[in-house]
Amino acid sequence: MCATAIFFHNPHDLRLFKMLLSAIELPCCKNCNGEWAMSMQGLTIPKLPDILMPVPVVKSGEDVGKYIRLALMTAMLSVCFERIPGEFKPDNFHWFFSTAVLLGAVVTLAGTLSEKYSRIAVAAFCVVFLYDVAIAWSGQANHGWLAVWTIPIAIFFTKWWQQPLYADYLRITLGVVMLGAAAQKLLAGTYLDGSYIAYLSYFGTTTENMFRILCSEDTLNNPCGWHIFLGTFIVIWQIAVGLLLLAGVKSLIFLTVEVGFLLGAGLYADEMNFQVLNIALLCIAFRVGMSYSLFAVCGALLLIDMHGIGEFVNYVL
Repeated sequence: MCATAIFFHNPHDLRLFKMLLSAIELPCCKNCNGEWAMSMQGLTIPKLPDILMPVPVVKSGEDVGKYIRLALMTAMLSVCFERIPGEFKPDNFHWFFSTAVLLGAVVTLAGTLSEKYSRIAVAAFCVVFLYDVAIAWSGQANHGWLAVWTIPIAIFFTKWWQQPLYADYLRITLGVVMLGAAAQKLLAGTYLDGSYIAYLSYFGTTTENMFRILCSEDTLNNPCGWHIFLGTFIVIWQIAVGLLLLAGVKSLIFLTVEVGFLLGAGLYADEMNFQVLNIALLCIAFRVGMSYSLFAVCGALLLIDMHGIGEFVNYVL
């Protein structure tokens, strides 16, 4: 059975991975051509189904651009899920107009995956999206403004998925956003003293109540150590991620951990739209694209998020 080669762009990641394998004493193996699996640039491991890989497994000669286009389509999909159900539902407009908007969104998203029509599809999406933002700019949340500053930039490049400049722009923008979010939490002070986590534990949604069991009932008056730790960790994590992104770190281990953190944050806050947008943009910034398995996870979470993850949990339990 043939094996899959995993390549490390950062030599430090390769050294860590080799140390891990030596610690658990895995046997050596040979690849399909009879060459030893270990090399200076890559390490061959037993093949997993491609659908289970967190990042795309790009075969020799395969176009990685389709995975990057899938990532941008996912970012656009998160914007659609945020706006279409609430703003263009039949209760607000004639059913024909609502249906036309839905069909237009489907065609545009599908066109984004096409190498030939991707730029046109993104441009068409941005015309409608930016108009929608302009007529109600004062009511835009973080999700809307992040999309404004990231998605439309792609139309300035003929083949945006091949442009390192666009990827670097997204990386720097996300780094600044992370540091800005951390600065906001530092100025408020409610994360560092644990009071915000304590408040959510008792008055938040179902998923935000998950940390209530860590502390006693007088937590609201005197936040416990666990809530202080969680609030402080969130701030430190955002600062670290922001600095690493600005420094140009493109480790796949870093990307995988951050994607996991964003998914966890979305589940906790019962708000997946914003996190899916961040994940999709990170996949483009790292120039690896989004795997089909990660797209399936994001798509499922967007569907659940329409009614709230807390509602879904209450229904299941």
